[in-house]
Amino acid sequence: MKSVASFSSDKSVSDTESIFSVKRYFVNNLDSYHGEFILRELAKVLEGNVASTKVSSRTVVGEDVQLHSPTPPEQPFEIIGTVSDPKIKSLDNVARIIPKNECVPVMLTCGTVILDISYDRDELRLAMEYLKVLKTLLEKQKPPKSVDKDETGATTTIDAEAKKRYLILISTVMTWGSTKPLDPDSPDMPFIEMDFRKRKCHPNYKMHYDVENEVIGIARTYRSQIGAIVVCSGVTYGGREDVLFYWFQKSWECERILPILGRGGNAVPLINVADLAKIVYNLAMDFPKKLYILAVEQNVTRQREIVKPLGRSVGSGMFKCIPPEDAFLIPEIDQRIFDLMTLNLNMEPTYIVETMALQWTSELTFAENVSTLIKDFKKERGLKSFKILIYGPPIVGKTTLAKLICEAYGLIYISPETVAQDILDDLAWRIQHWEAGEMSAMGIPMGEEDEAGNADADDDVGDEEGVQEAARQTLAVLQSGRLLNDEEILGYLRQRMLCREGLNRGWVLDGFPTNLLQCSALFDKGEEQDSEGEDDVDHEPFDEDTDLFSNVLKKILPDVVVSLDATDDFICEKAMRQPEGDPRLDEEAILKRLGEFRAGDSREITPLNFFDELDIHPLVVTVKDHQDYGMKTSYSNVALRMGRACRYGKLAALIEAAEKKEREEKKSLKAKEAKALEELERKLKEEREEKMEYWTELYALLREEEEAALAAAGEPMRNYLVNHIFPTLTPALLEVAKLRPEDPIDFLAEHLFKLNPSGKMLEPGYNLQAEKLLGKIKILDEAIKDLDIQIEPLLSEFDQETSEQPPMKVNIMSGL
Repeated sequence: MKSVASFSSDKSVSDTESIFSVKRYFVNNLDSYHGEFILRELAKVLEGNVASTKVSSRTVVGEDVQLHSPTPPEQPFEIIGTVSDPKIKSLDNVARIIPKNECVPVMLTCGTVILDISYDRDELRLAMEYLKVLKTLLEKQKPPKSVDKDETGATTTIDAEAKKRYLILISTVMTWGSTKPLDPDSPDMPFIEMDFRKRKCHPNYKMHYDVENEVIGIARTYRSQIGAIVVCSGVTYGGREDVLFYWFQKSWECERILPILGRGGNAVPLINVADLAKIVYNLAMDFPKKLYILAVEQNVTRQREIVKPLGRSVGSGMFKCIPPEDAFLIPEIDQRIFDLMTLNLNMEPTYIVETMALQWTSELTFAENVSTLIKDFKKERGLKSFKILIYGPPIVGKTTLAKLICEAYGLIYISPETVAQDILDDLAWRIQHWEAGEMSAMGIPMGEEDEAGNADADDDVGDEEGVQEAARQTLAVLQSGRLLNDEEILGYLRQRMLCREGLNRGWVLDGFPTNLLQCSALFDKGEEQDSEGEDDVDHEPFDEDTDLFSNVLKKILPDVVVSLDATDDFICEKAMRQPEGDPRLDEEAILKRLGEFRAGDSREITPLNFFDELDIHPLVVTVKDHQDYGMKTSYSNVALRMGRACRYGKLAALIEAAEKKEREEKKSLKAKEAKALEELERKLKEEREEKMEYWTELYALLREEEEAALAAAGEPMRNYLVNHIFPTLTPALLEVAKLRPEDPIDFLAEHLFKLNPSGKMLEPGYNLQAEKLLGKIKILDEAIKDLDIQIEPLLSEFDQETSEQPPMKVNIMSGL
C-alpha cells in the first residue's frame, strides 16, 4: 500500500510535497541492508491512513441535518527517501524516491528524518550538508508557542508538538573504538549511555564522531524546535548479513579454515538488524528525552564466539588465528570489516532494556542462535544444494558428465573409486592442522591477551579429543593399504554425502548404486535425523505421503537422477575410440562389464525403480553422438532440469568481477595478438618493399647486361648490314619511292639485279668500285689483245710512276 493513494488529485499531491508535515518520514538508502528492515518496521505508520479514511455509518435526516463546508482532506502518513541503486524507481510502502542530489530541500519538509551513516561512508557528506541547512533554518524560525485551550486555564503544548521536528541519527560503535576502560582494574566494566562524553573515536571514524556531536549540539540548542538523538549501533547481523557476511559465506561453502583475526578474545558489540529496526521505530513513535542511546545486545560476544559456532554448525569446523595485519591478505576483508571485527568494547544497553523494554528477536546468544541465523541467511540469499545421481552403462560418459556438473555448479564429486582417497586426504590434512594448532601463526601471548584469547580454548579441547581420536583411527585404516570391502566403501560414500560440504553445496554421485540392495543400504535412515536438511514446511503432508520417507534419509536423497542410455554397439565403438591417456579395455572385458550391467538393469530389478517409488523420476538422456566426447549435449539436458547455479549477493559480485576480469584479459590478449599481428604484417611489408626495391635494381642491372650482351652478339650482323646491304639497298629503295611502280617488290628485285648481275654484291668481300675498275681493266685487256700491243713496257712505266706517288687508299664505303 502506498500512502499517496490517499490524495484526491495530482494538484493536492504537488501542494503537499513542498510543505512541512509531521506525518512525512524520510529514510536514506531505503534499499540498503539496514534500510530494508527499517522500512519494514516503519511501514506500520501507514496503517494510520486506513483509519483516517473510514466513513461514519451514522445517517442524519430531517431537522438534525446541518450544512457544513467540506473539510479539506487530511494529510496522510507517507515514507520517502533515497536509494543507493539508481536503477530502482519504486519500492513498496514508499511514496517517493528522491535523487540524492535533490534530497536536502525535501528532508526539510519531513517531520521525522532517519539518517543512517553506519553502513555507507558516502552518507556522511549528505548528513553534514543537511545538518548545516537545518541549523540555519532553525536559527531563522521562531520557537512554537504554547496555546491555552483548556477551560480550567491549563496550558497545553499541542501546537508546539505539532510543529516539532525529529531527527534520528544511526551511527556506529566505532566512535568508541579508542575509548579506554573506565576502571583499569576492571577492564570488563561495561560502558553505558551516560558515558558517551568519554568516548574516543577510532582514527578512521573522525567524521562520524563530528556528525554525532553536531546532532547532539542541535538537540541541546534547539530543544523546543527539534528532537534529535544518536543511536550508536553495534555490528548488525541477520538476514543478508553485513560485516559477518564473509564468515557466513565461507562457513556455508565449507572453507577449509575459517580465520580468526588475532586471538579472538576481543568483545564485539552485536545487534540483530531486526532489533535495530524495532528500536528506530519505537523512537519514531515515542521520542524520548535522550541525547544518546546504545543499540547493542545485552550479551557480551567475543570474536571467537562468532566464528567458531558458524564453523562448527555448517562449516568445516577448522579454525586458525592469524595476525591482524594478515587479514588484509584476504580479498573479501576490507578496512571496515577489519575495524569492526577487531573492536574490543563491552557495552550495556540500559535504556533499551530498562525503559524501552524492547522485545528482542531472540533471547539466545549468537552462538545458541546460529542454526536459525543460517536458515535466514540461506533464505535471504536463495541458497540451495543440488544432489545429483548419475546412472548408466560402463564407458557411456558418466564420469565426464559428473565432473562437468561439479565444475559448473560448485558441487563435490563422489564415486566408489575416489571416495577412500578423498577421505584419506581430508583426514590427513585435519590431523596435520590439529597437531600444528590454531595458534601456530601467533606469537607468544602477553598477560590479559593470553587469558582473553584462550578463555574458551580449553573448553574446546574436551569436545575435540574424541573427534580427533576417531579421525586418527580411520586414517590408519585407510593408510594400511588393504582392500576395502563393499560395506566399508558404502559407509565411506554415505559419510561423504553427509559431510557439511555435501549437505551445504551438494554432490554428484557417479556410478553408484548399481542394484536395489545398494540403494536401500545407502539411503537407509539409520540413526541420522532429517531435521538439519529439511526445509521449514508449515503445511501437513498428504495422507499418501505420510509413510513415503519413513525408512529413508530424506536429506541425502538425490534431487535429480540422470539415467544415461546408449546401445551396446555405441558403447563398444566408443570404447575403441578412447583417446590416448584414457584407460582402454579390450573387447572381451567391455562385453563382460556390459553384460553384468544389462543383467542388473532389467525392468523388474533396475535400481531406478527405487527412486520411482519415492517420486524421484529419472531423467533419461540418450547418448548417441560419437563426436560429443565431452558430453556437452547431455549436460545441457541436465542443466535444464536443475536450473541456474546458485549466485548470491557479494558472491555474485565477485563472480561477475572475475568474469569481467577474464573478459578484459581475453580482450587484452586479443589486442596484444592483433598488435603483434599488425607489427608482423608491417615488418613483412617493409621486408617485401625492401626486397622489391632490391629485385627492381637487380632486374634493371640484368636488363642492362642482357641488352649489352645482345648488342655485342648483334654487332657483326649490324656491321654486315651497314657495310654490305644498306649501300646497295638504300639507292634502290629511294628509286622505288621516287618512281612508285605498281609492283614495288618486283621493281626492287629487277633494279638490284641490274646493279649486280653476278650476284656478288651481297658477299662480305664485294666492292662496287673495285668491281667497276676490274671490269674496265678486263675490257682494256681484251682490247689490247685485239690490238696486239705489248703491255709489259707500259706496266713497268706505270709501276715507276706509281711508286713516286703516295699510295692510294680504297675506301670500301665509297659506294655510300
